[in-house]
Amino acid sequence: AETSSDALPPGWMAIQDPSSGHYYYANQTTGEVTWDRPQMAPQPAPAPQPVQPTTPVPNGKPTRTSALASKYGDGFVTSSSHPELASQYGNVGTSNPYTTTARPGTAQVSSTPSKAPVSGNLDPTRIPELREDYIPIKDCLLSLVDALKNLENSVVDKRLLAEGEKGVAVLLKRLARGDISDEIGQQVLHMCGYINSYDFGSAERVQTTLVGHEWRDHKDWLK
Repeated sequence: AETSSDALPPGWMAIQDPSSGHYYYANQTTGEVTWDRPQMAPQPAPAPQPVQPTTPVPNGKPTRTSALASKYGDGFVTSSSHPELASQYGNVGTSNPYTTTARPGTAQVSSTPSKAPVSGNLDPTRIPELREDYIPIKDCLLSLVDALKNLENSVVDKRLLAEGEKGVAVLLKRLARGDISDEIGQQVLHMCGYINSYDFGSAERVQTTLVGHEWRDHKDWLK
């Protein structure tokens, strides 16, 4: 479990959220607040040195073409890649030691398409169309965001409110896309019902349950 004593980049501190028990992070210099743990800047690793293939040399003396093949190591020097060299040496074949796709510079493209990311921008005039039974979620959360914006908030509170506003935007868009199961959608409906009736204790319990059970797949809006 994370604690505030874990190493953080300079200027950052970890603060535990009393509602969920999760830590969020605040930058004491810039006022930035985020649920995502800031990472220390990684130390750059030294670049590996490529091993050049050896081209057989007739009579023990390198020729201009064999030297060129050794220099470029992989593939052909052609008019499409090095026209000025091709005009001087022609198309020079190399030893090409790579017989599979596991070769330097070869891009591996996944055949499994991934869903497009969901934007955290909240524009009340451009909320995607929701199922009729989910409309109370939209009305409740947009009203809650407006009410919180009208309060006198500290810098940290404003940062947390901005994170919450992004979460509302992602939740509504994922509901519209059908990314959220009916079971989770009903729990969010119950939470909004408690908020509308000013039963914030029950609303917080629902939110805590969702965080405890659904955080891995839904932290983009639960946070």
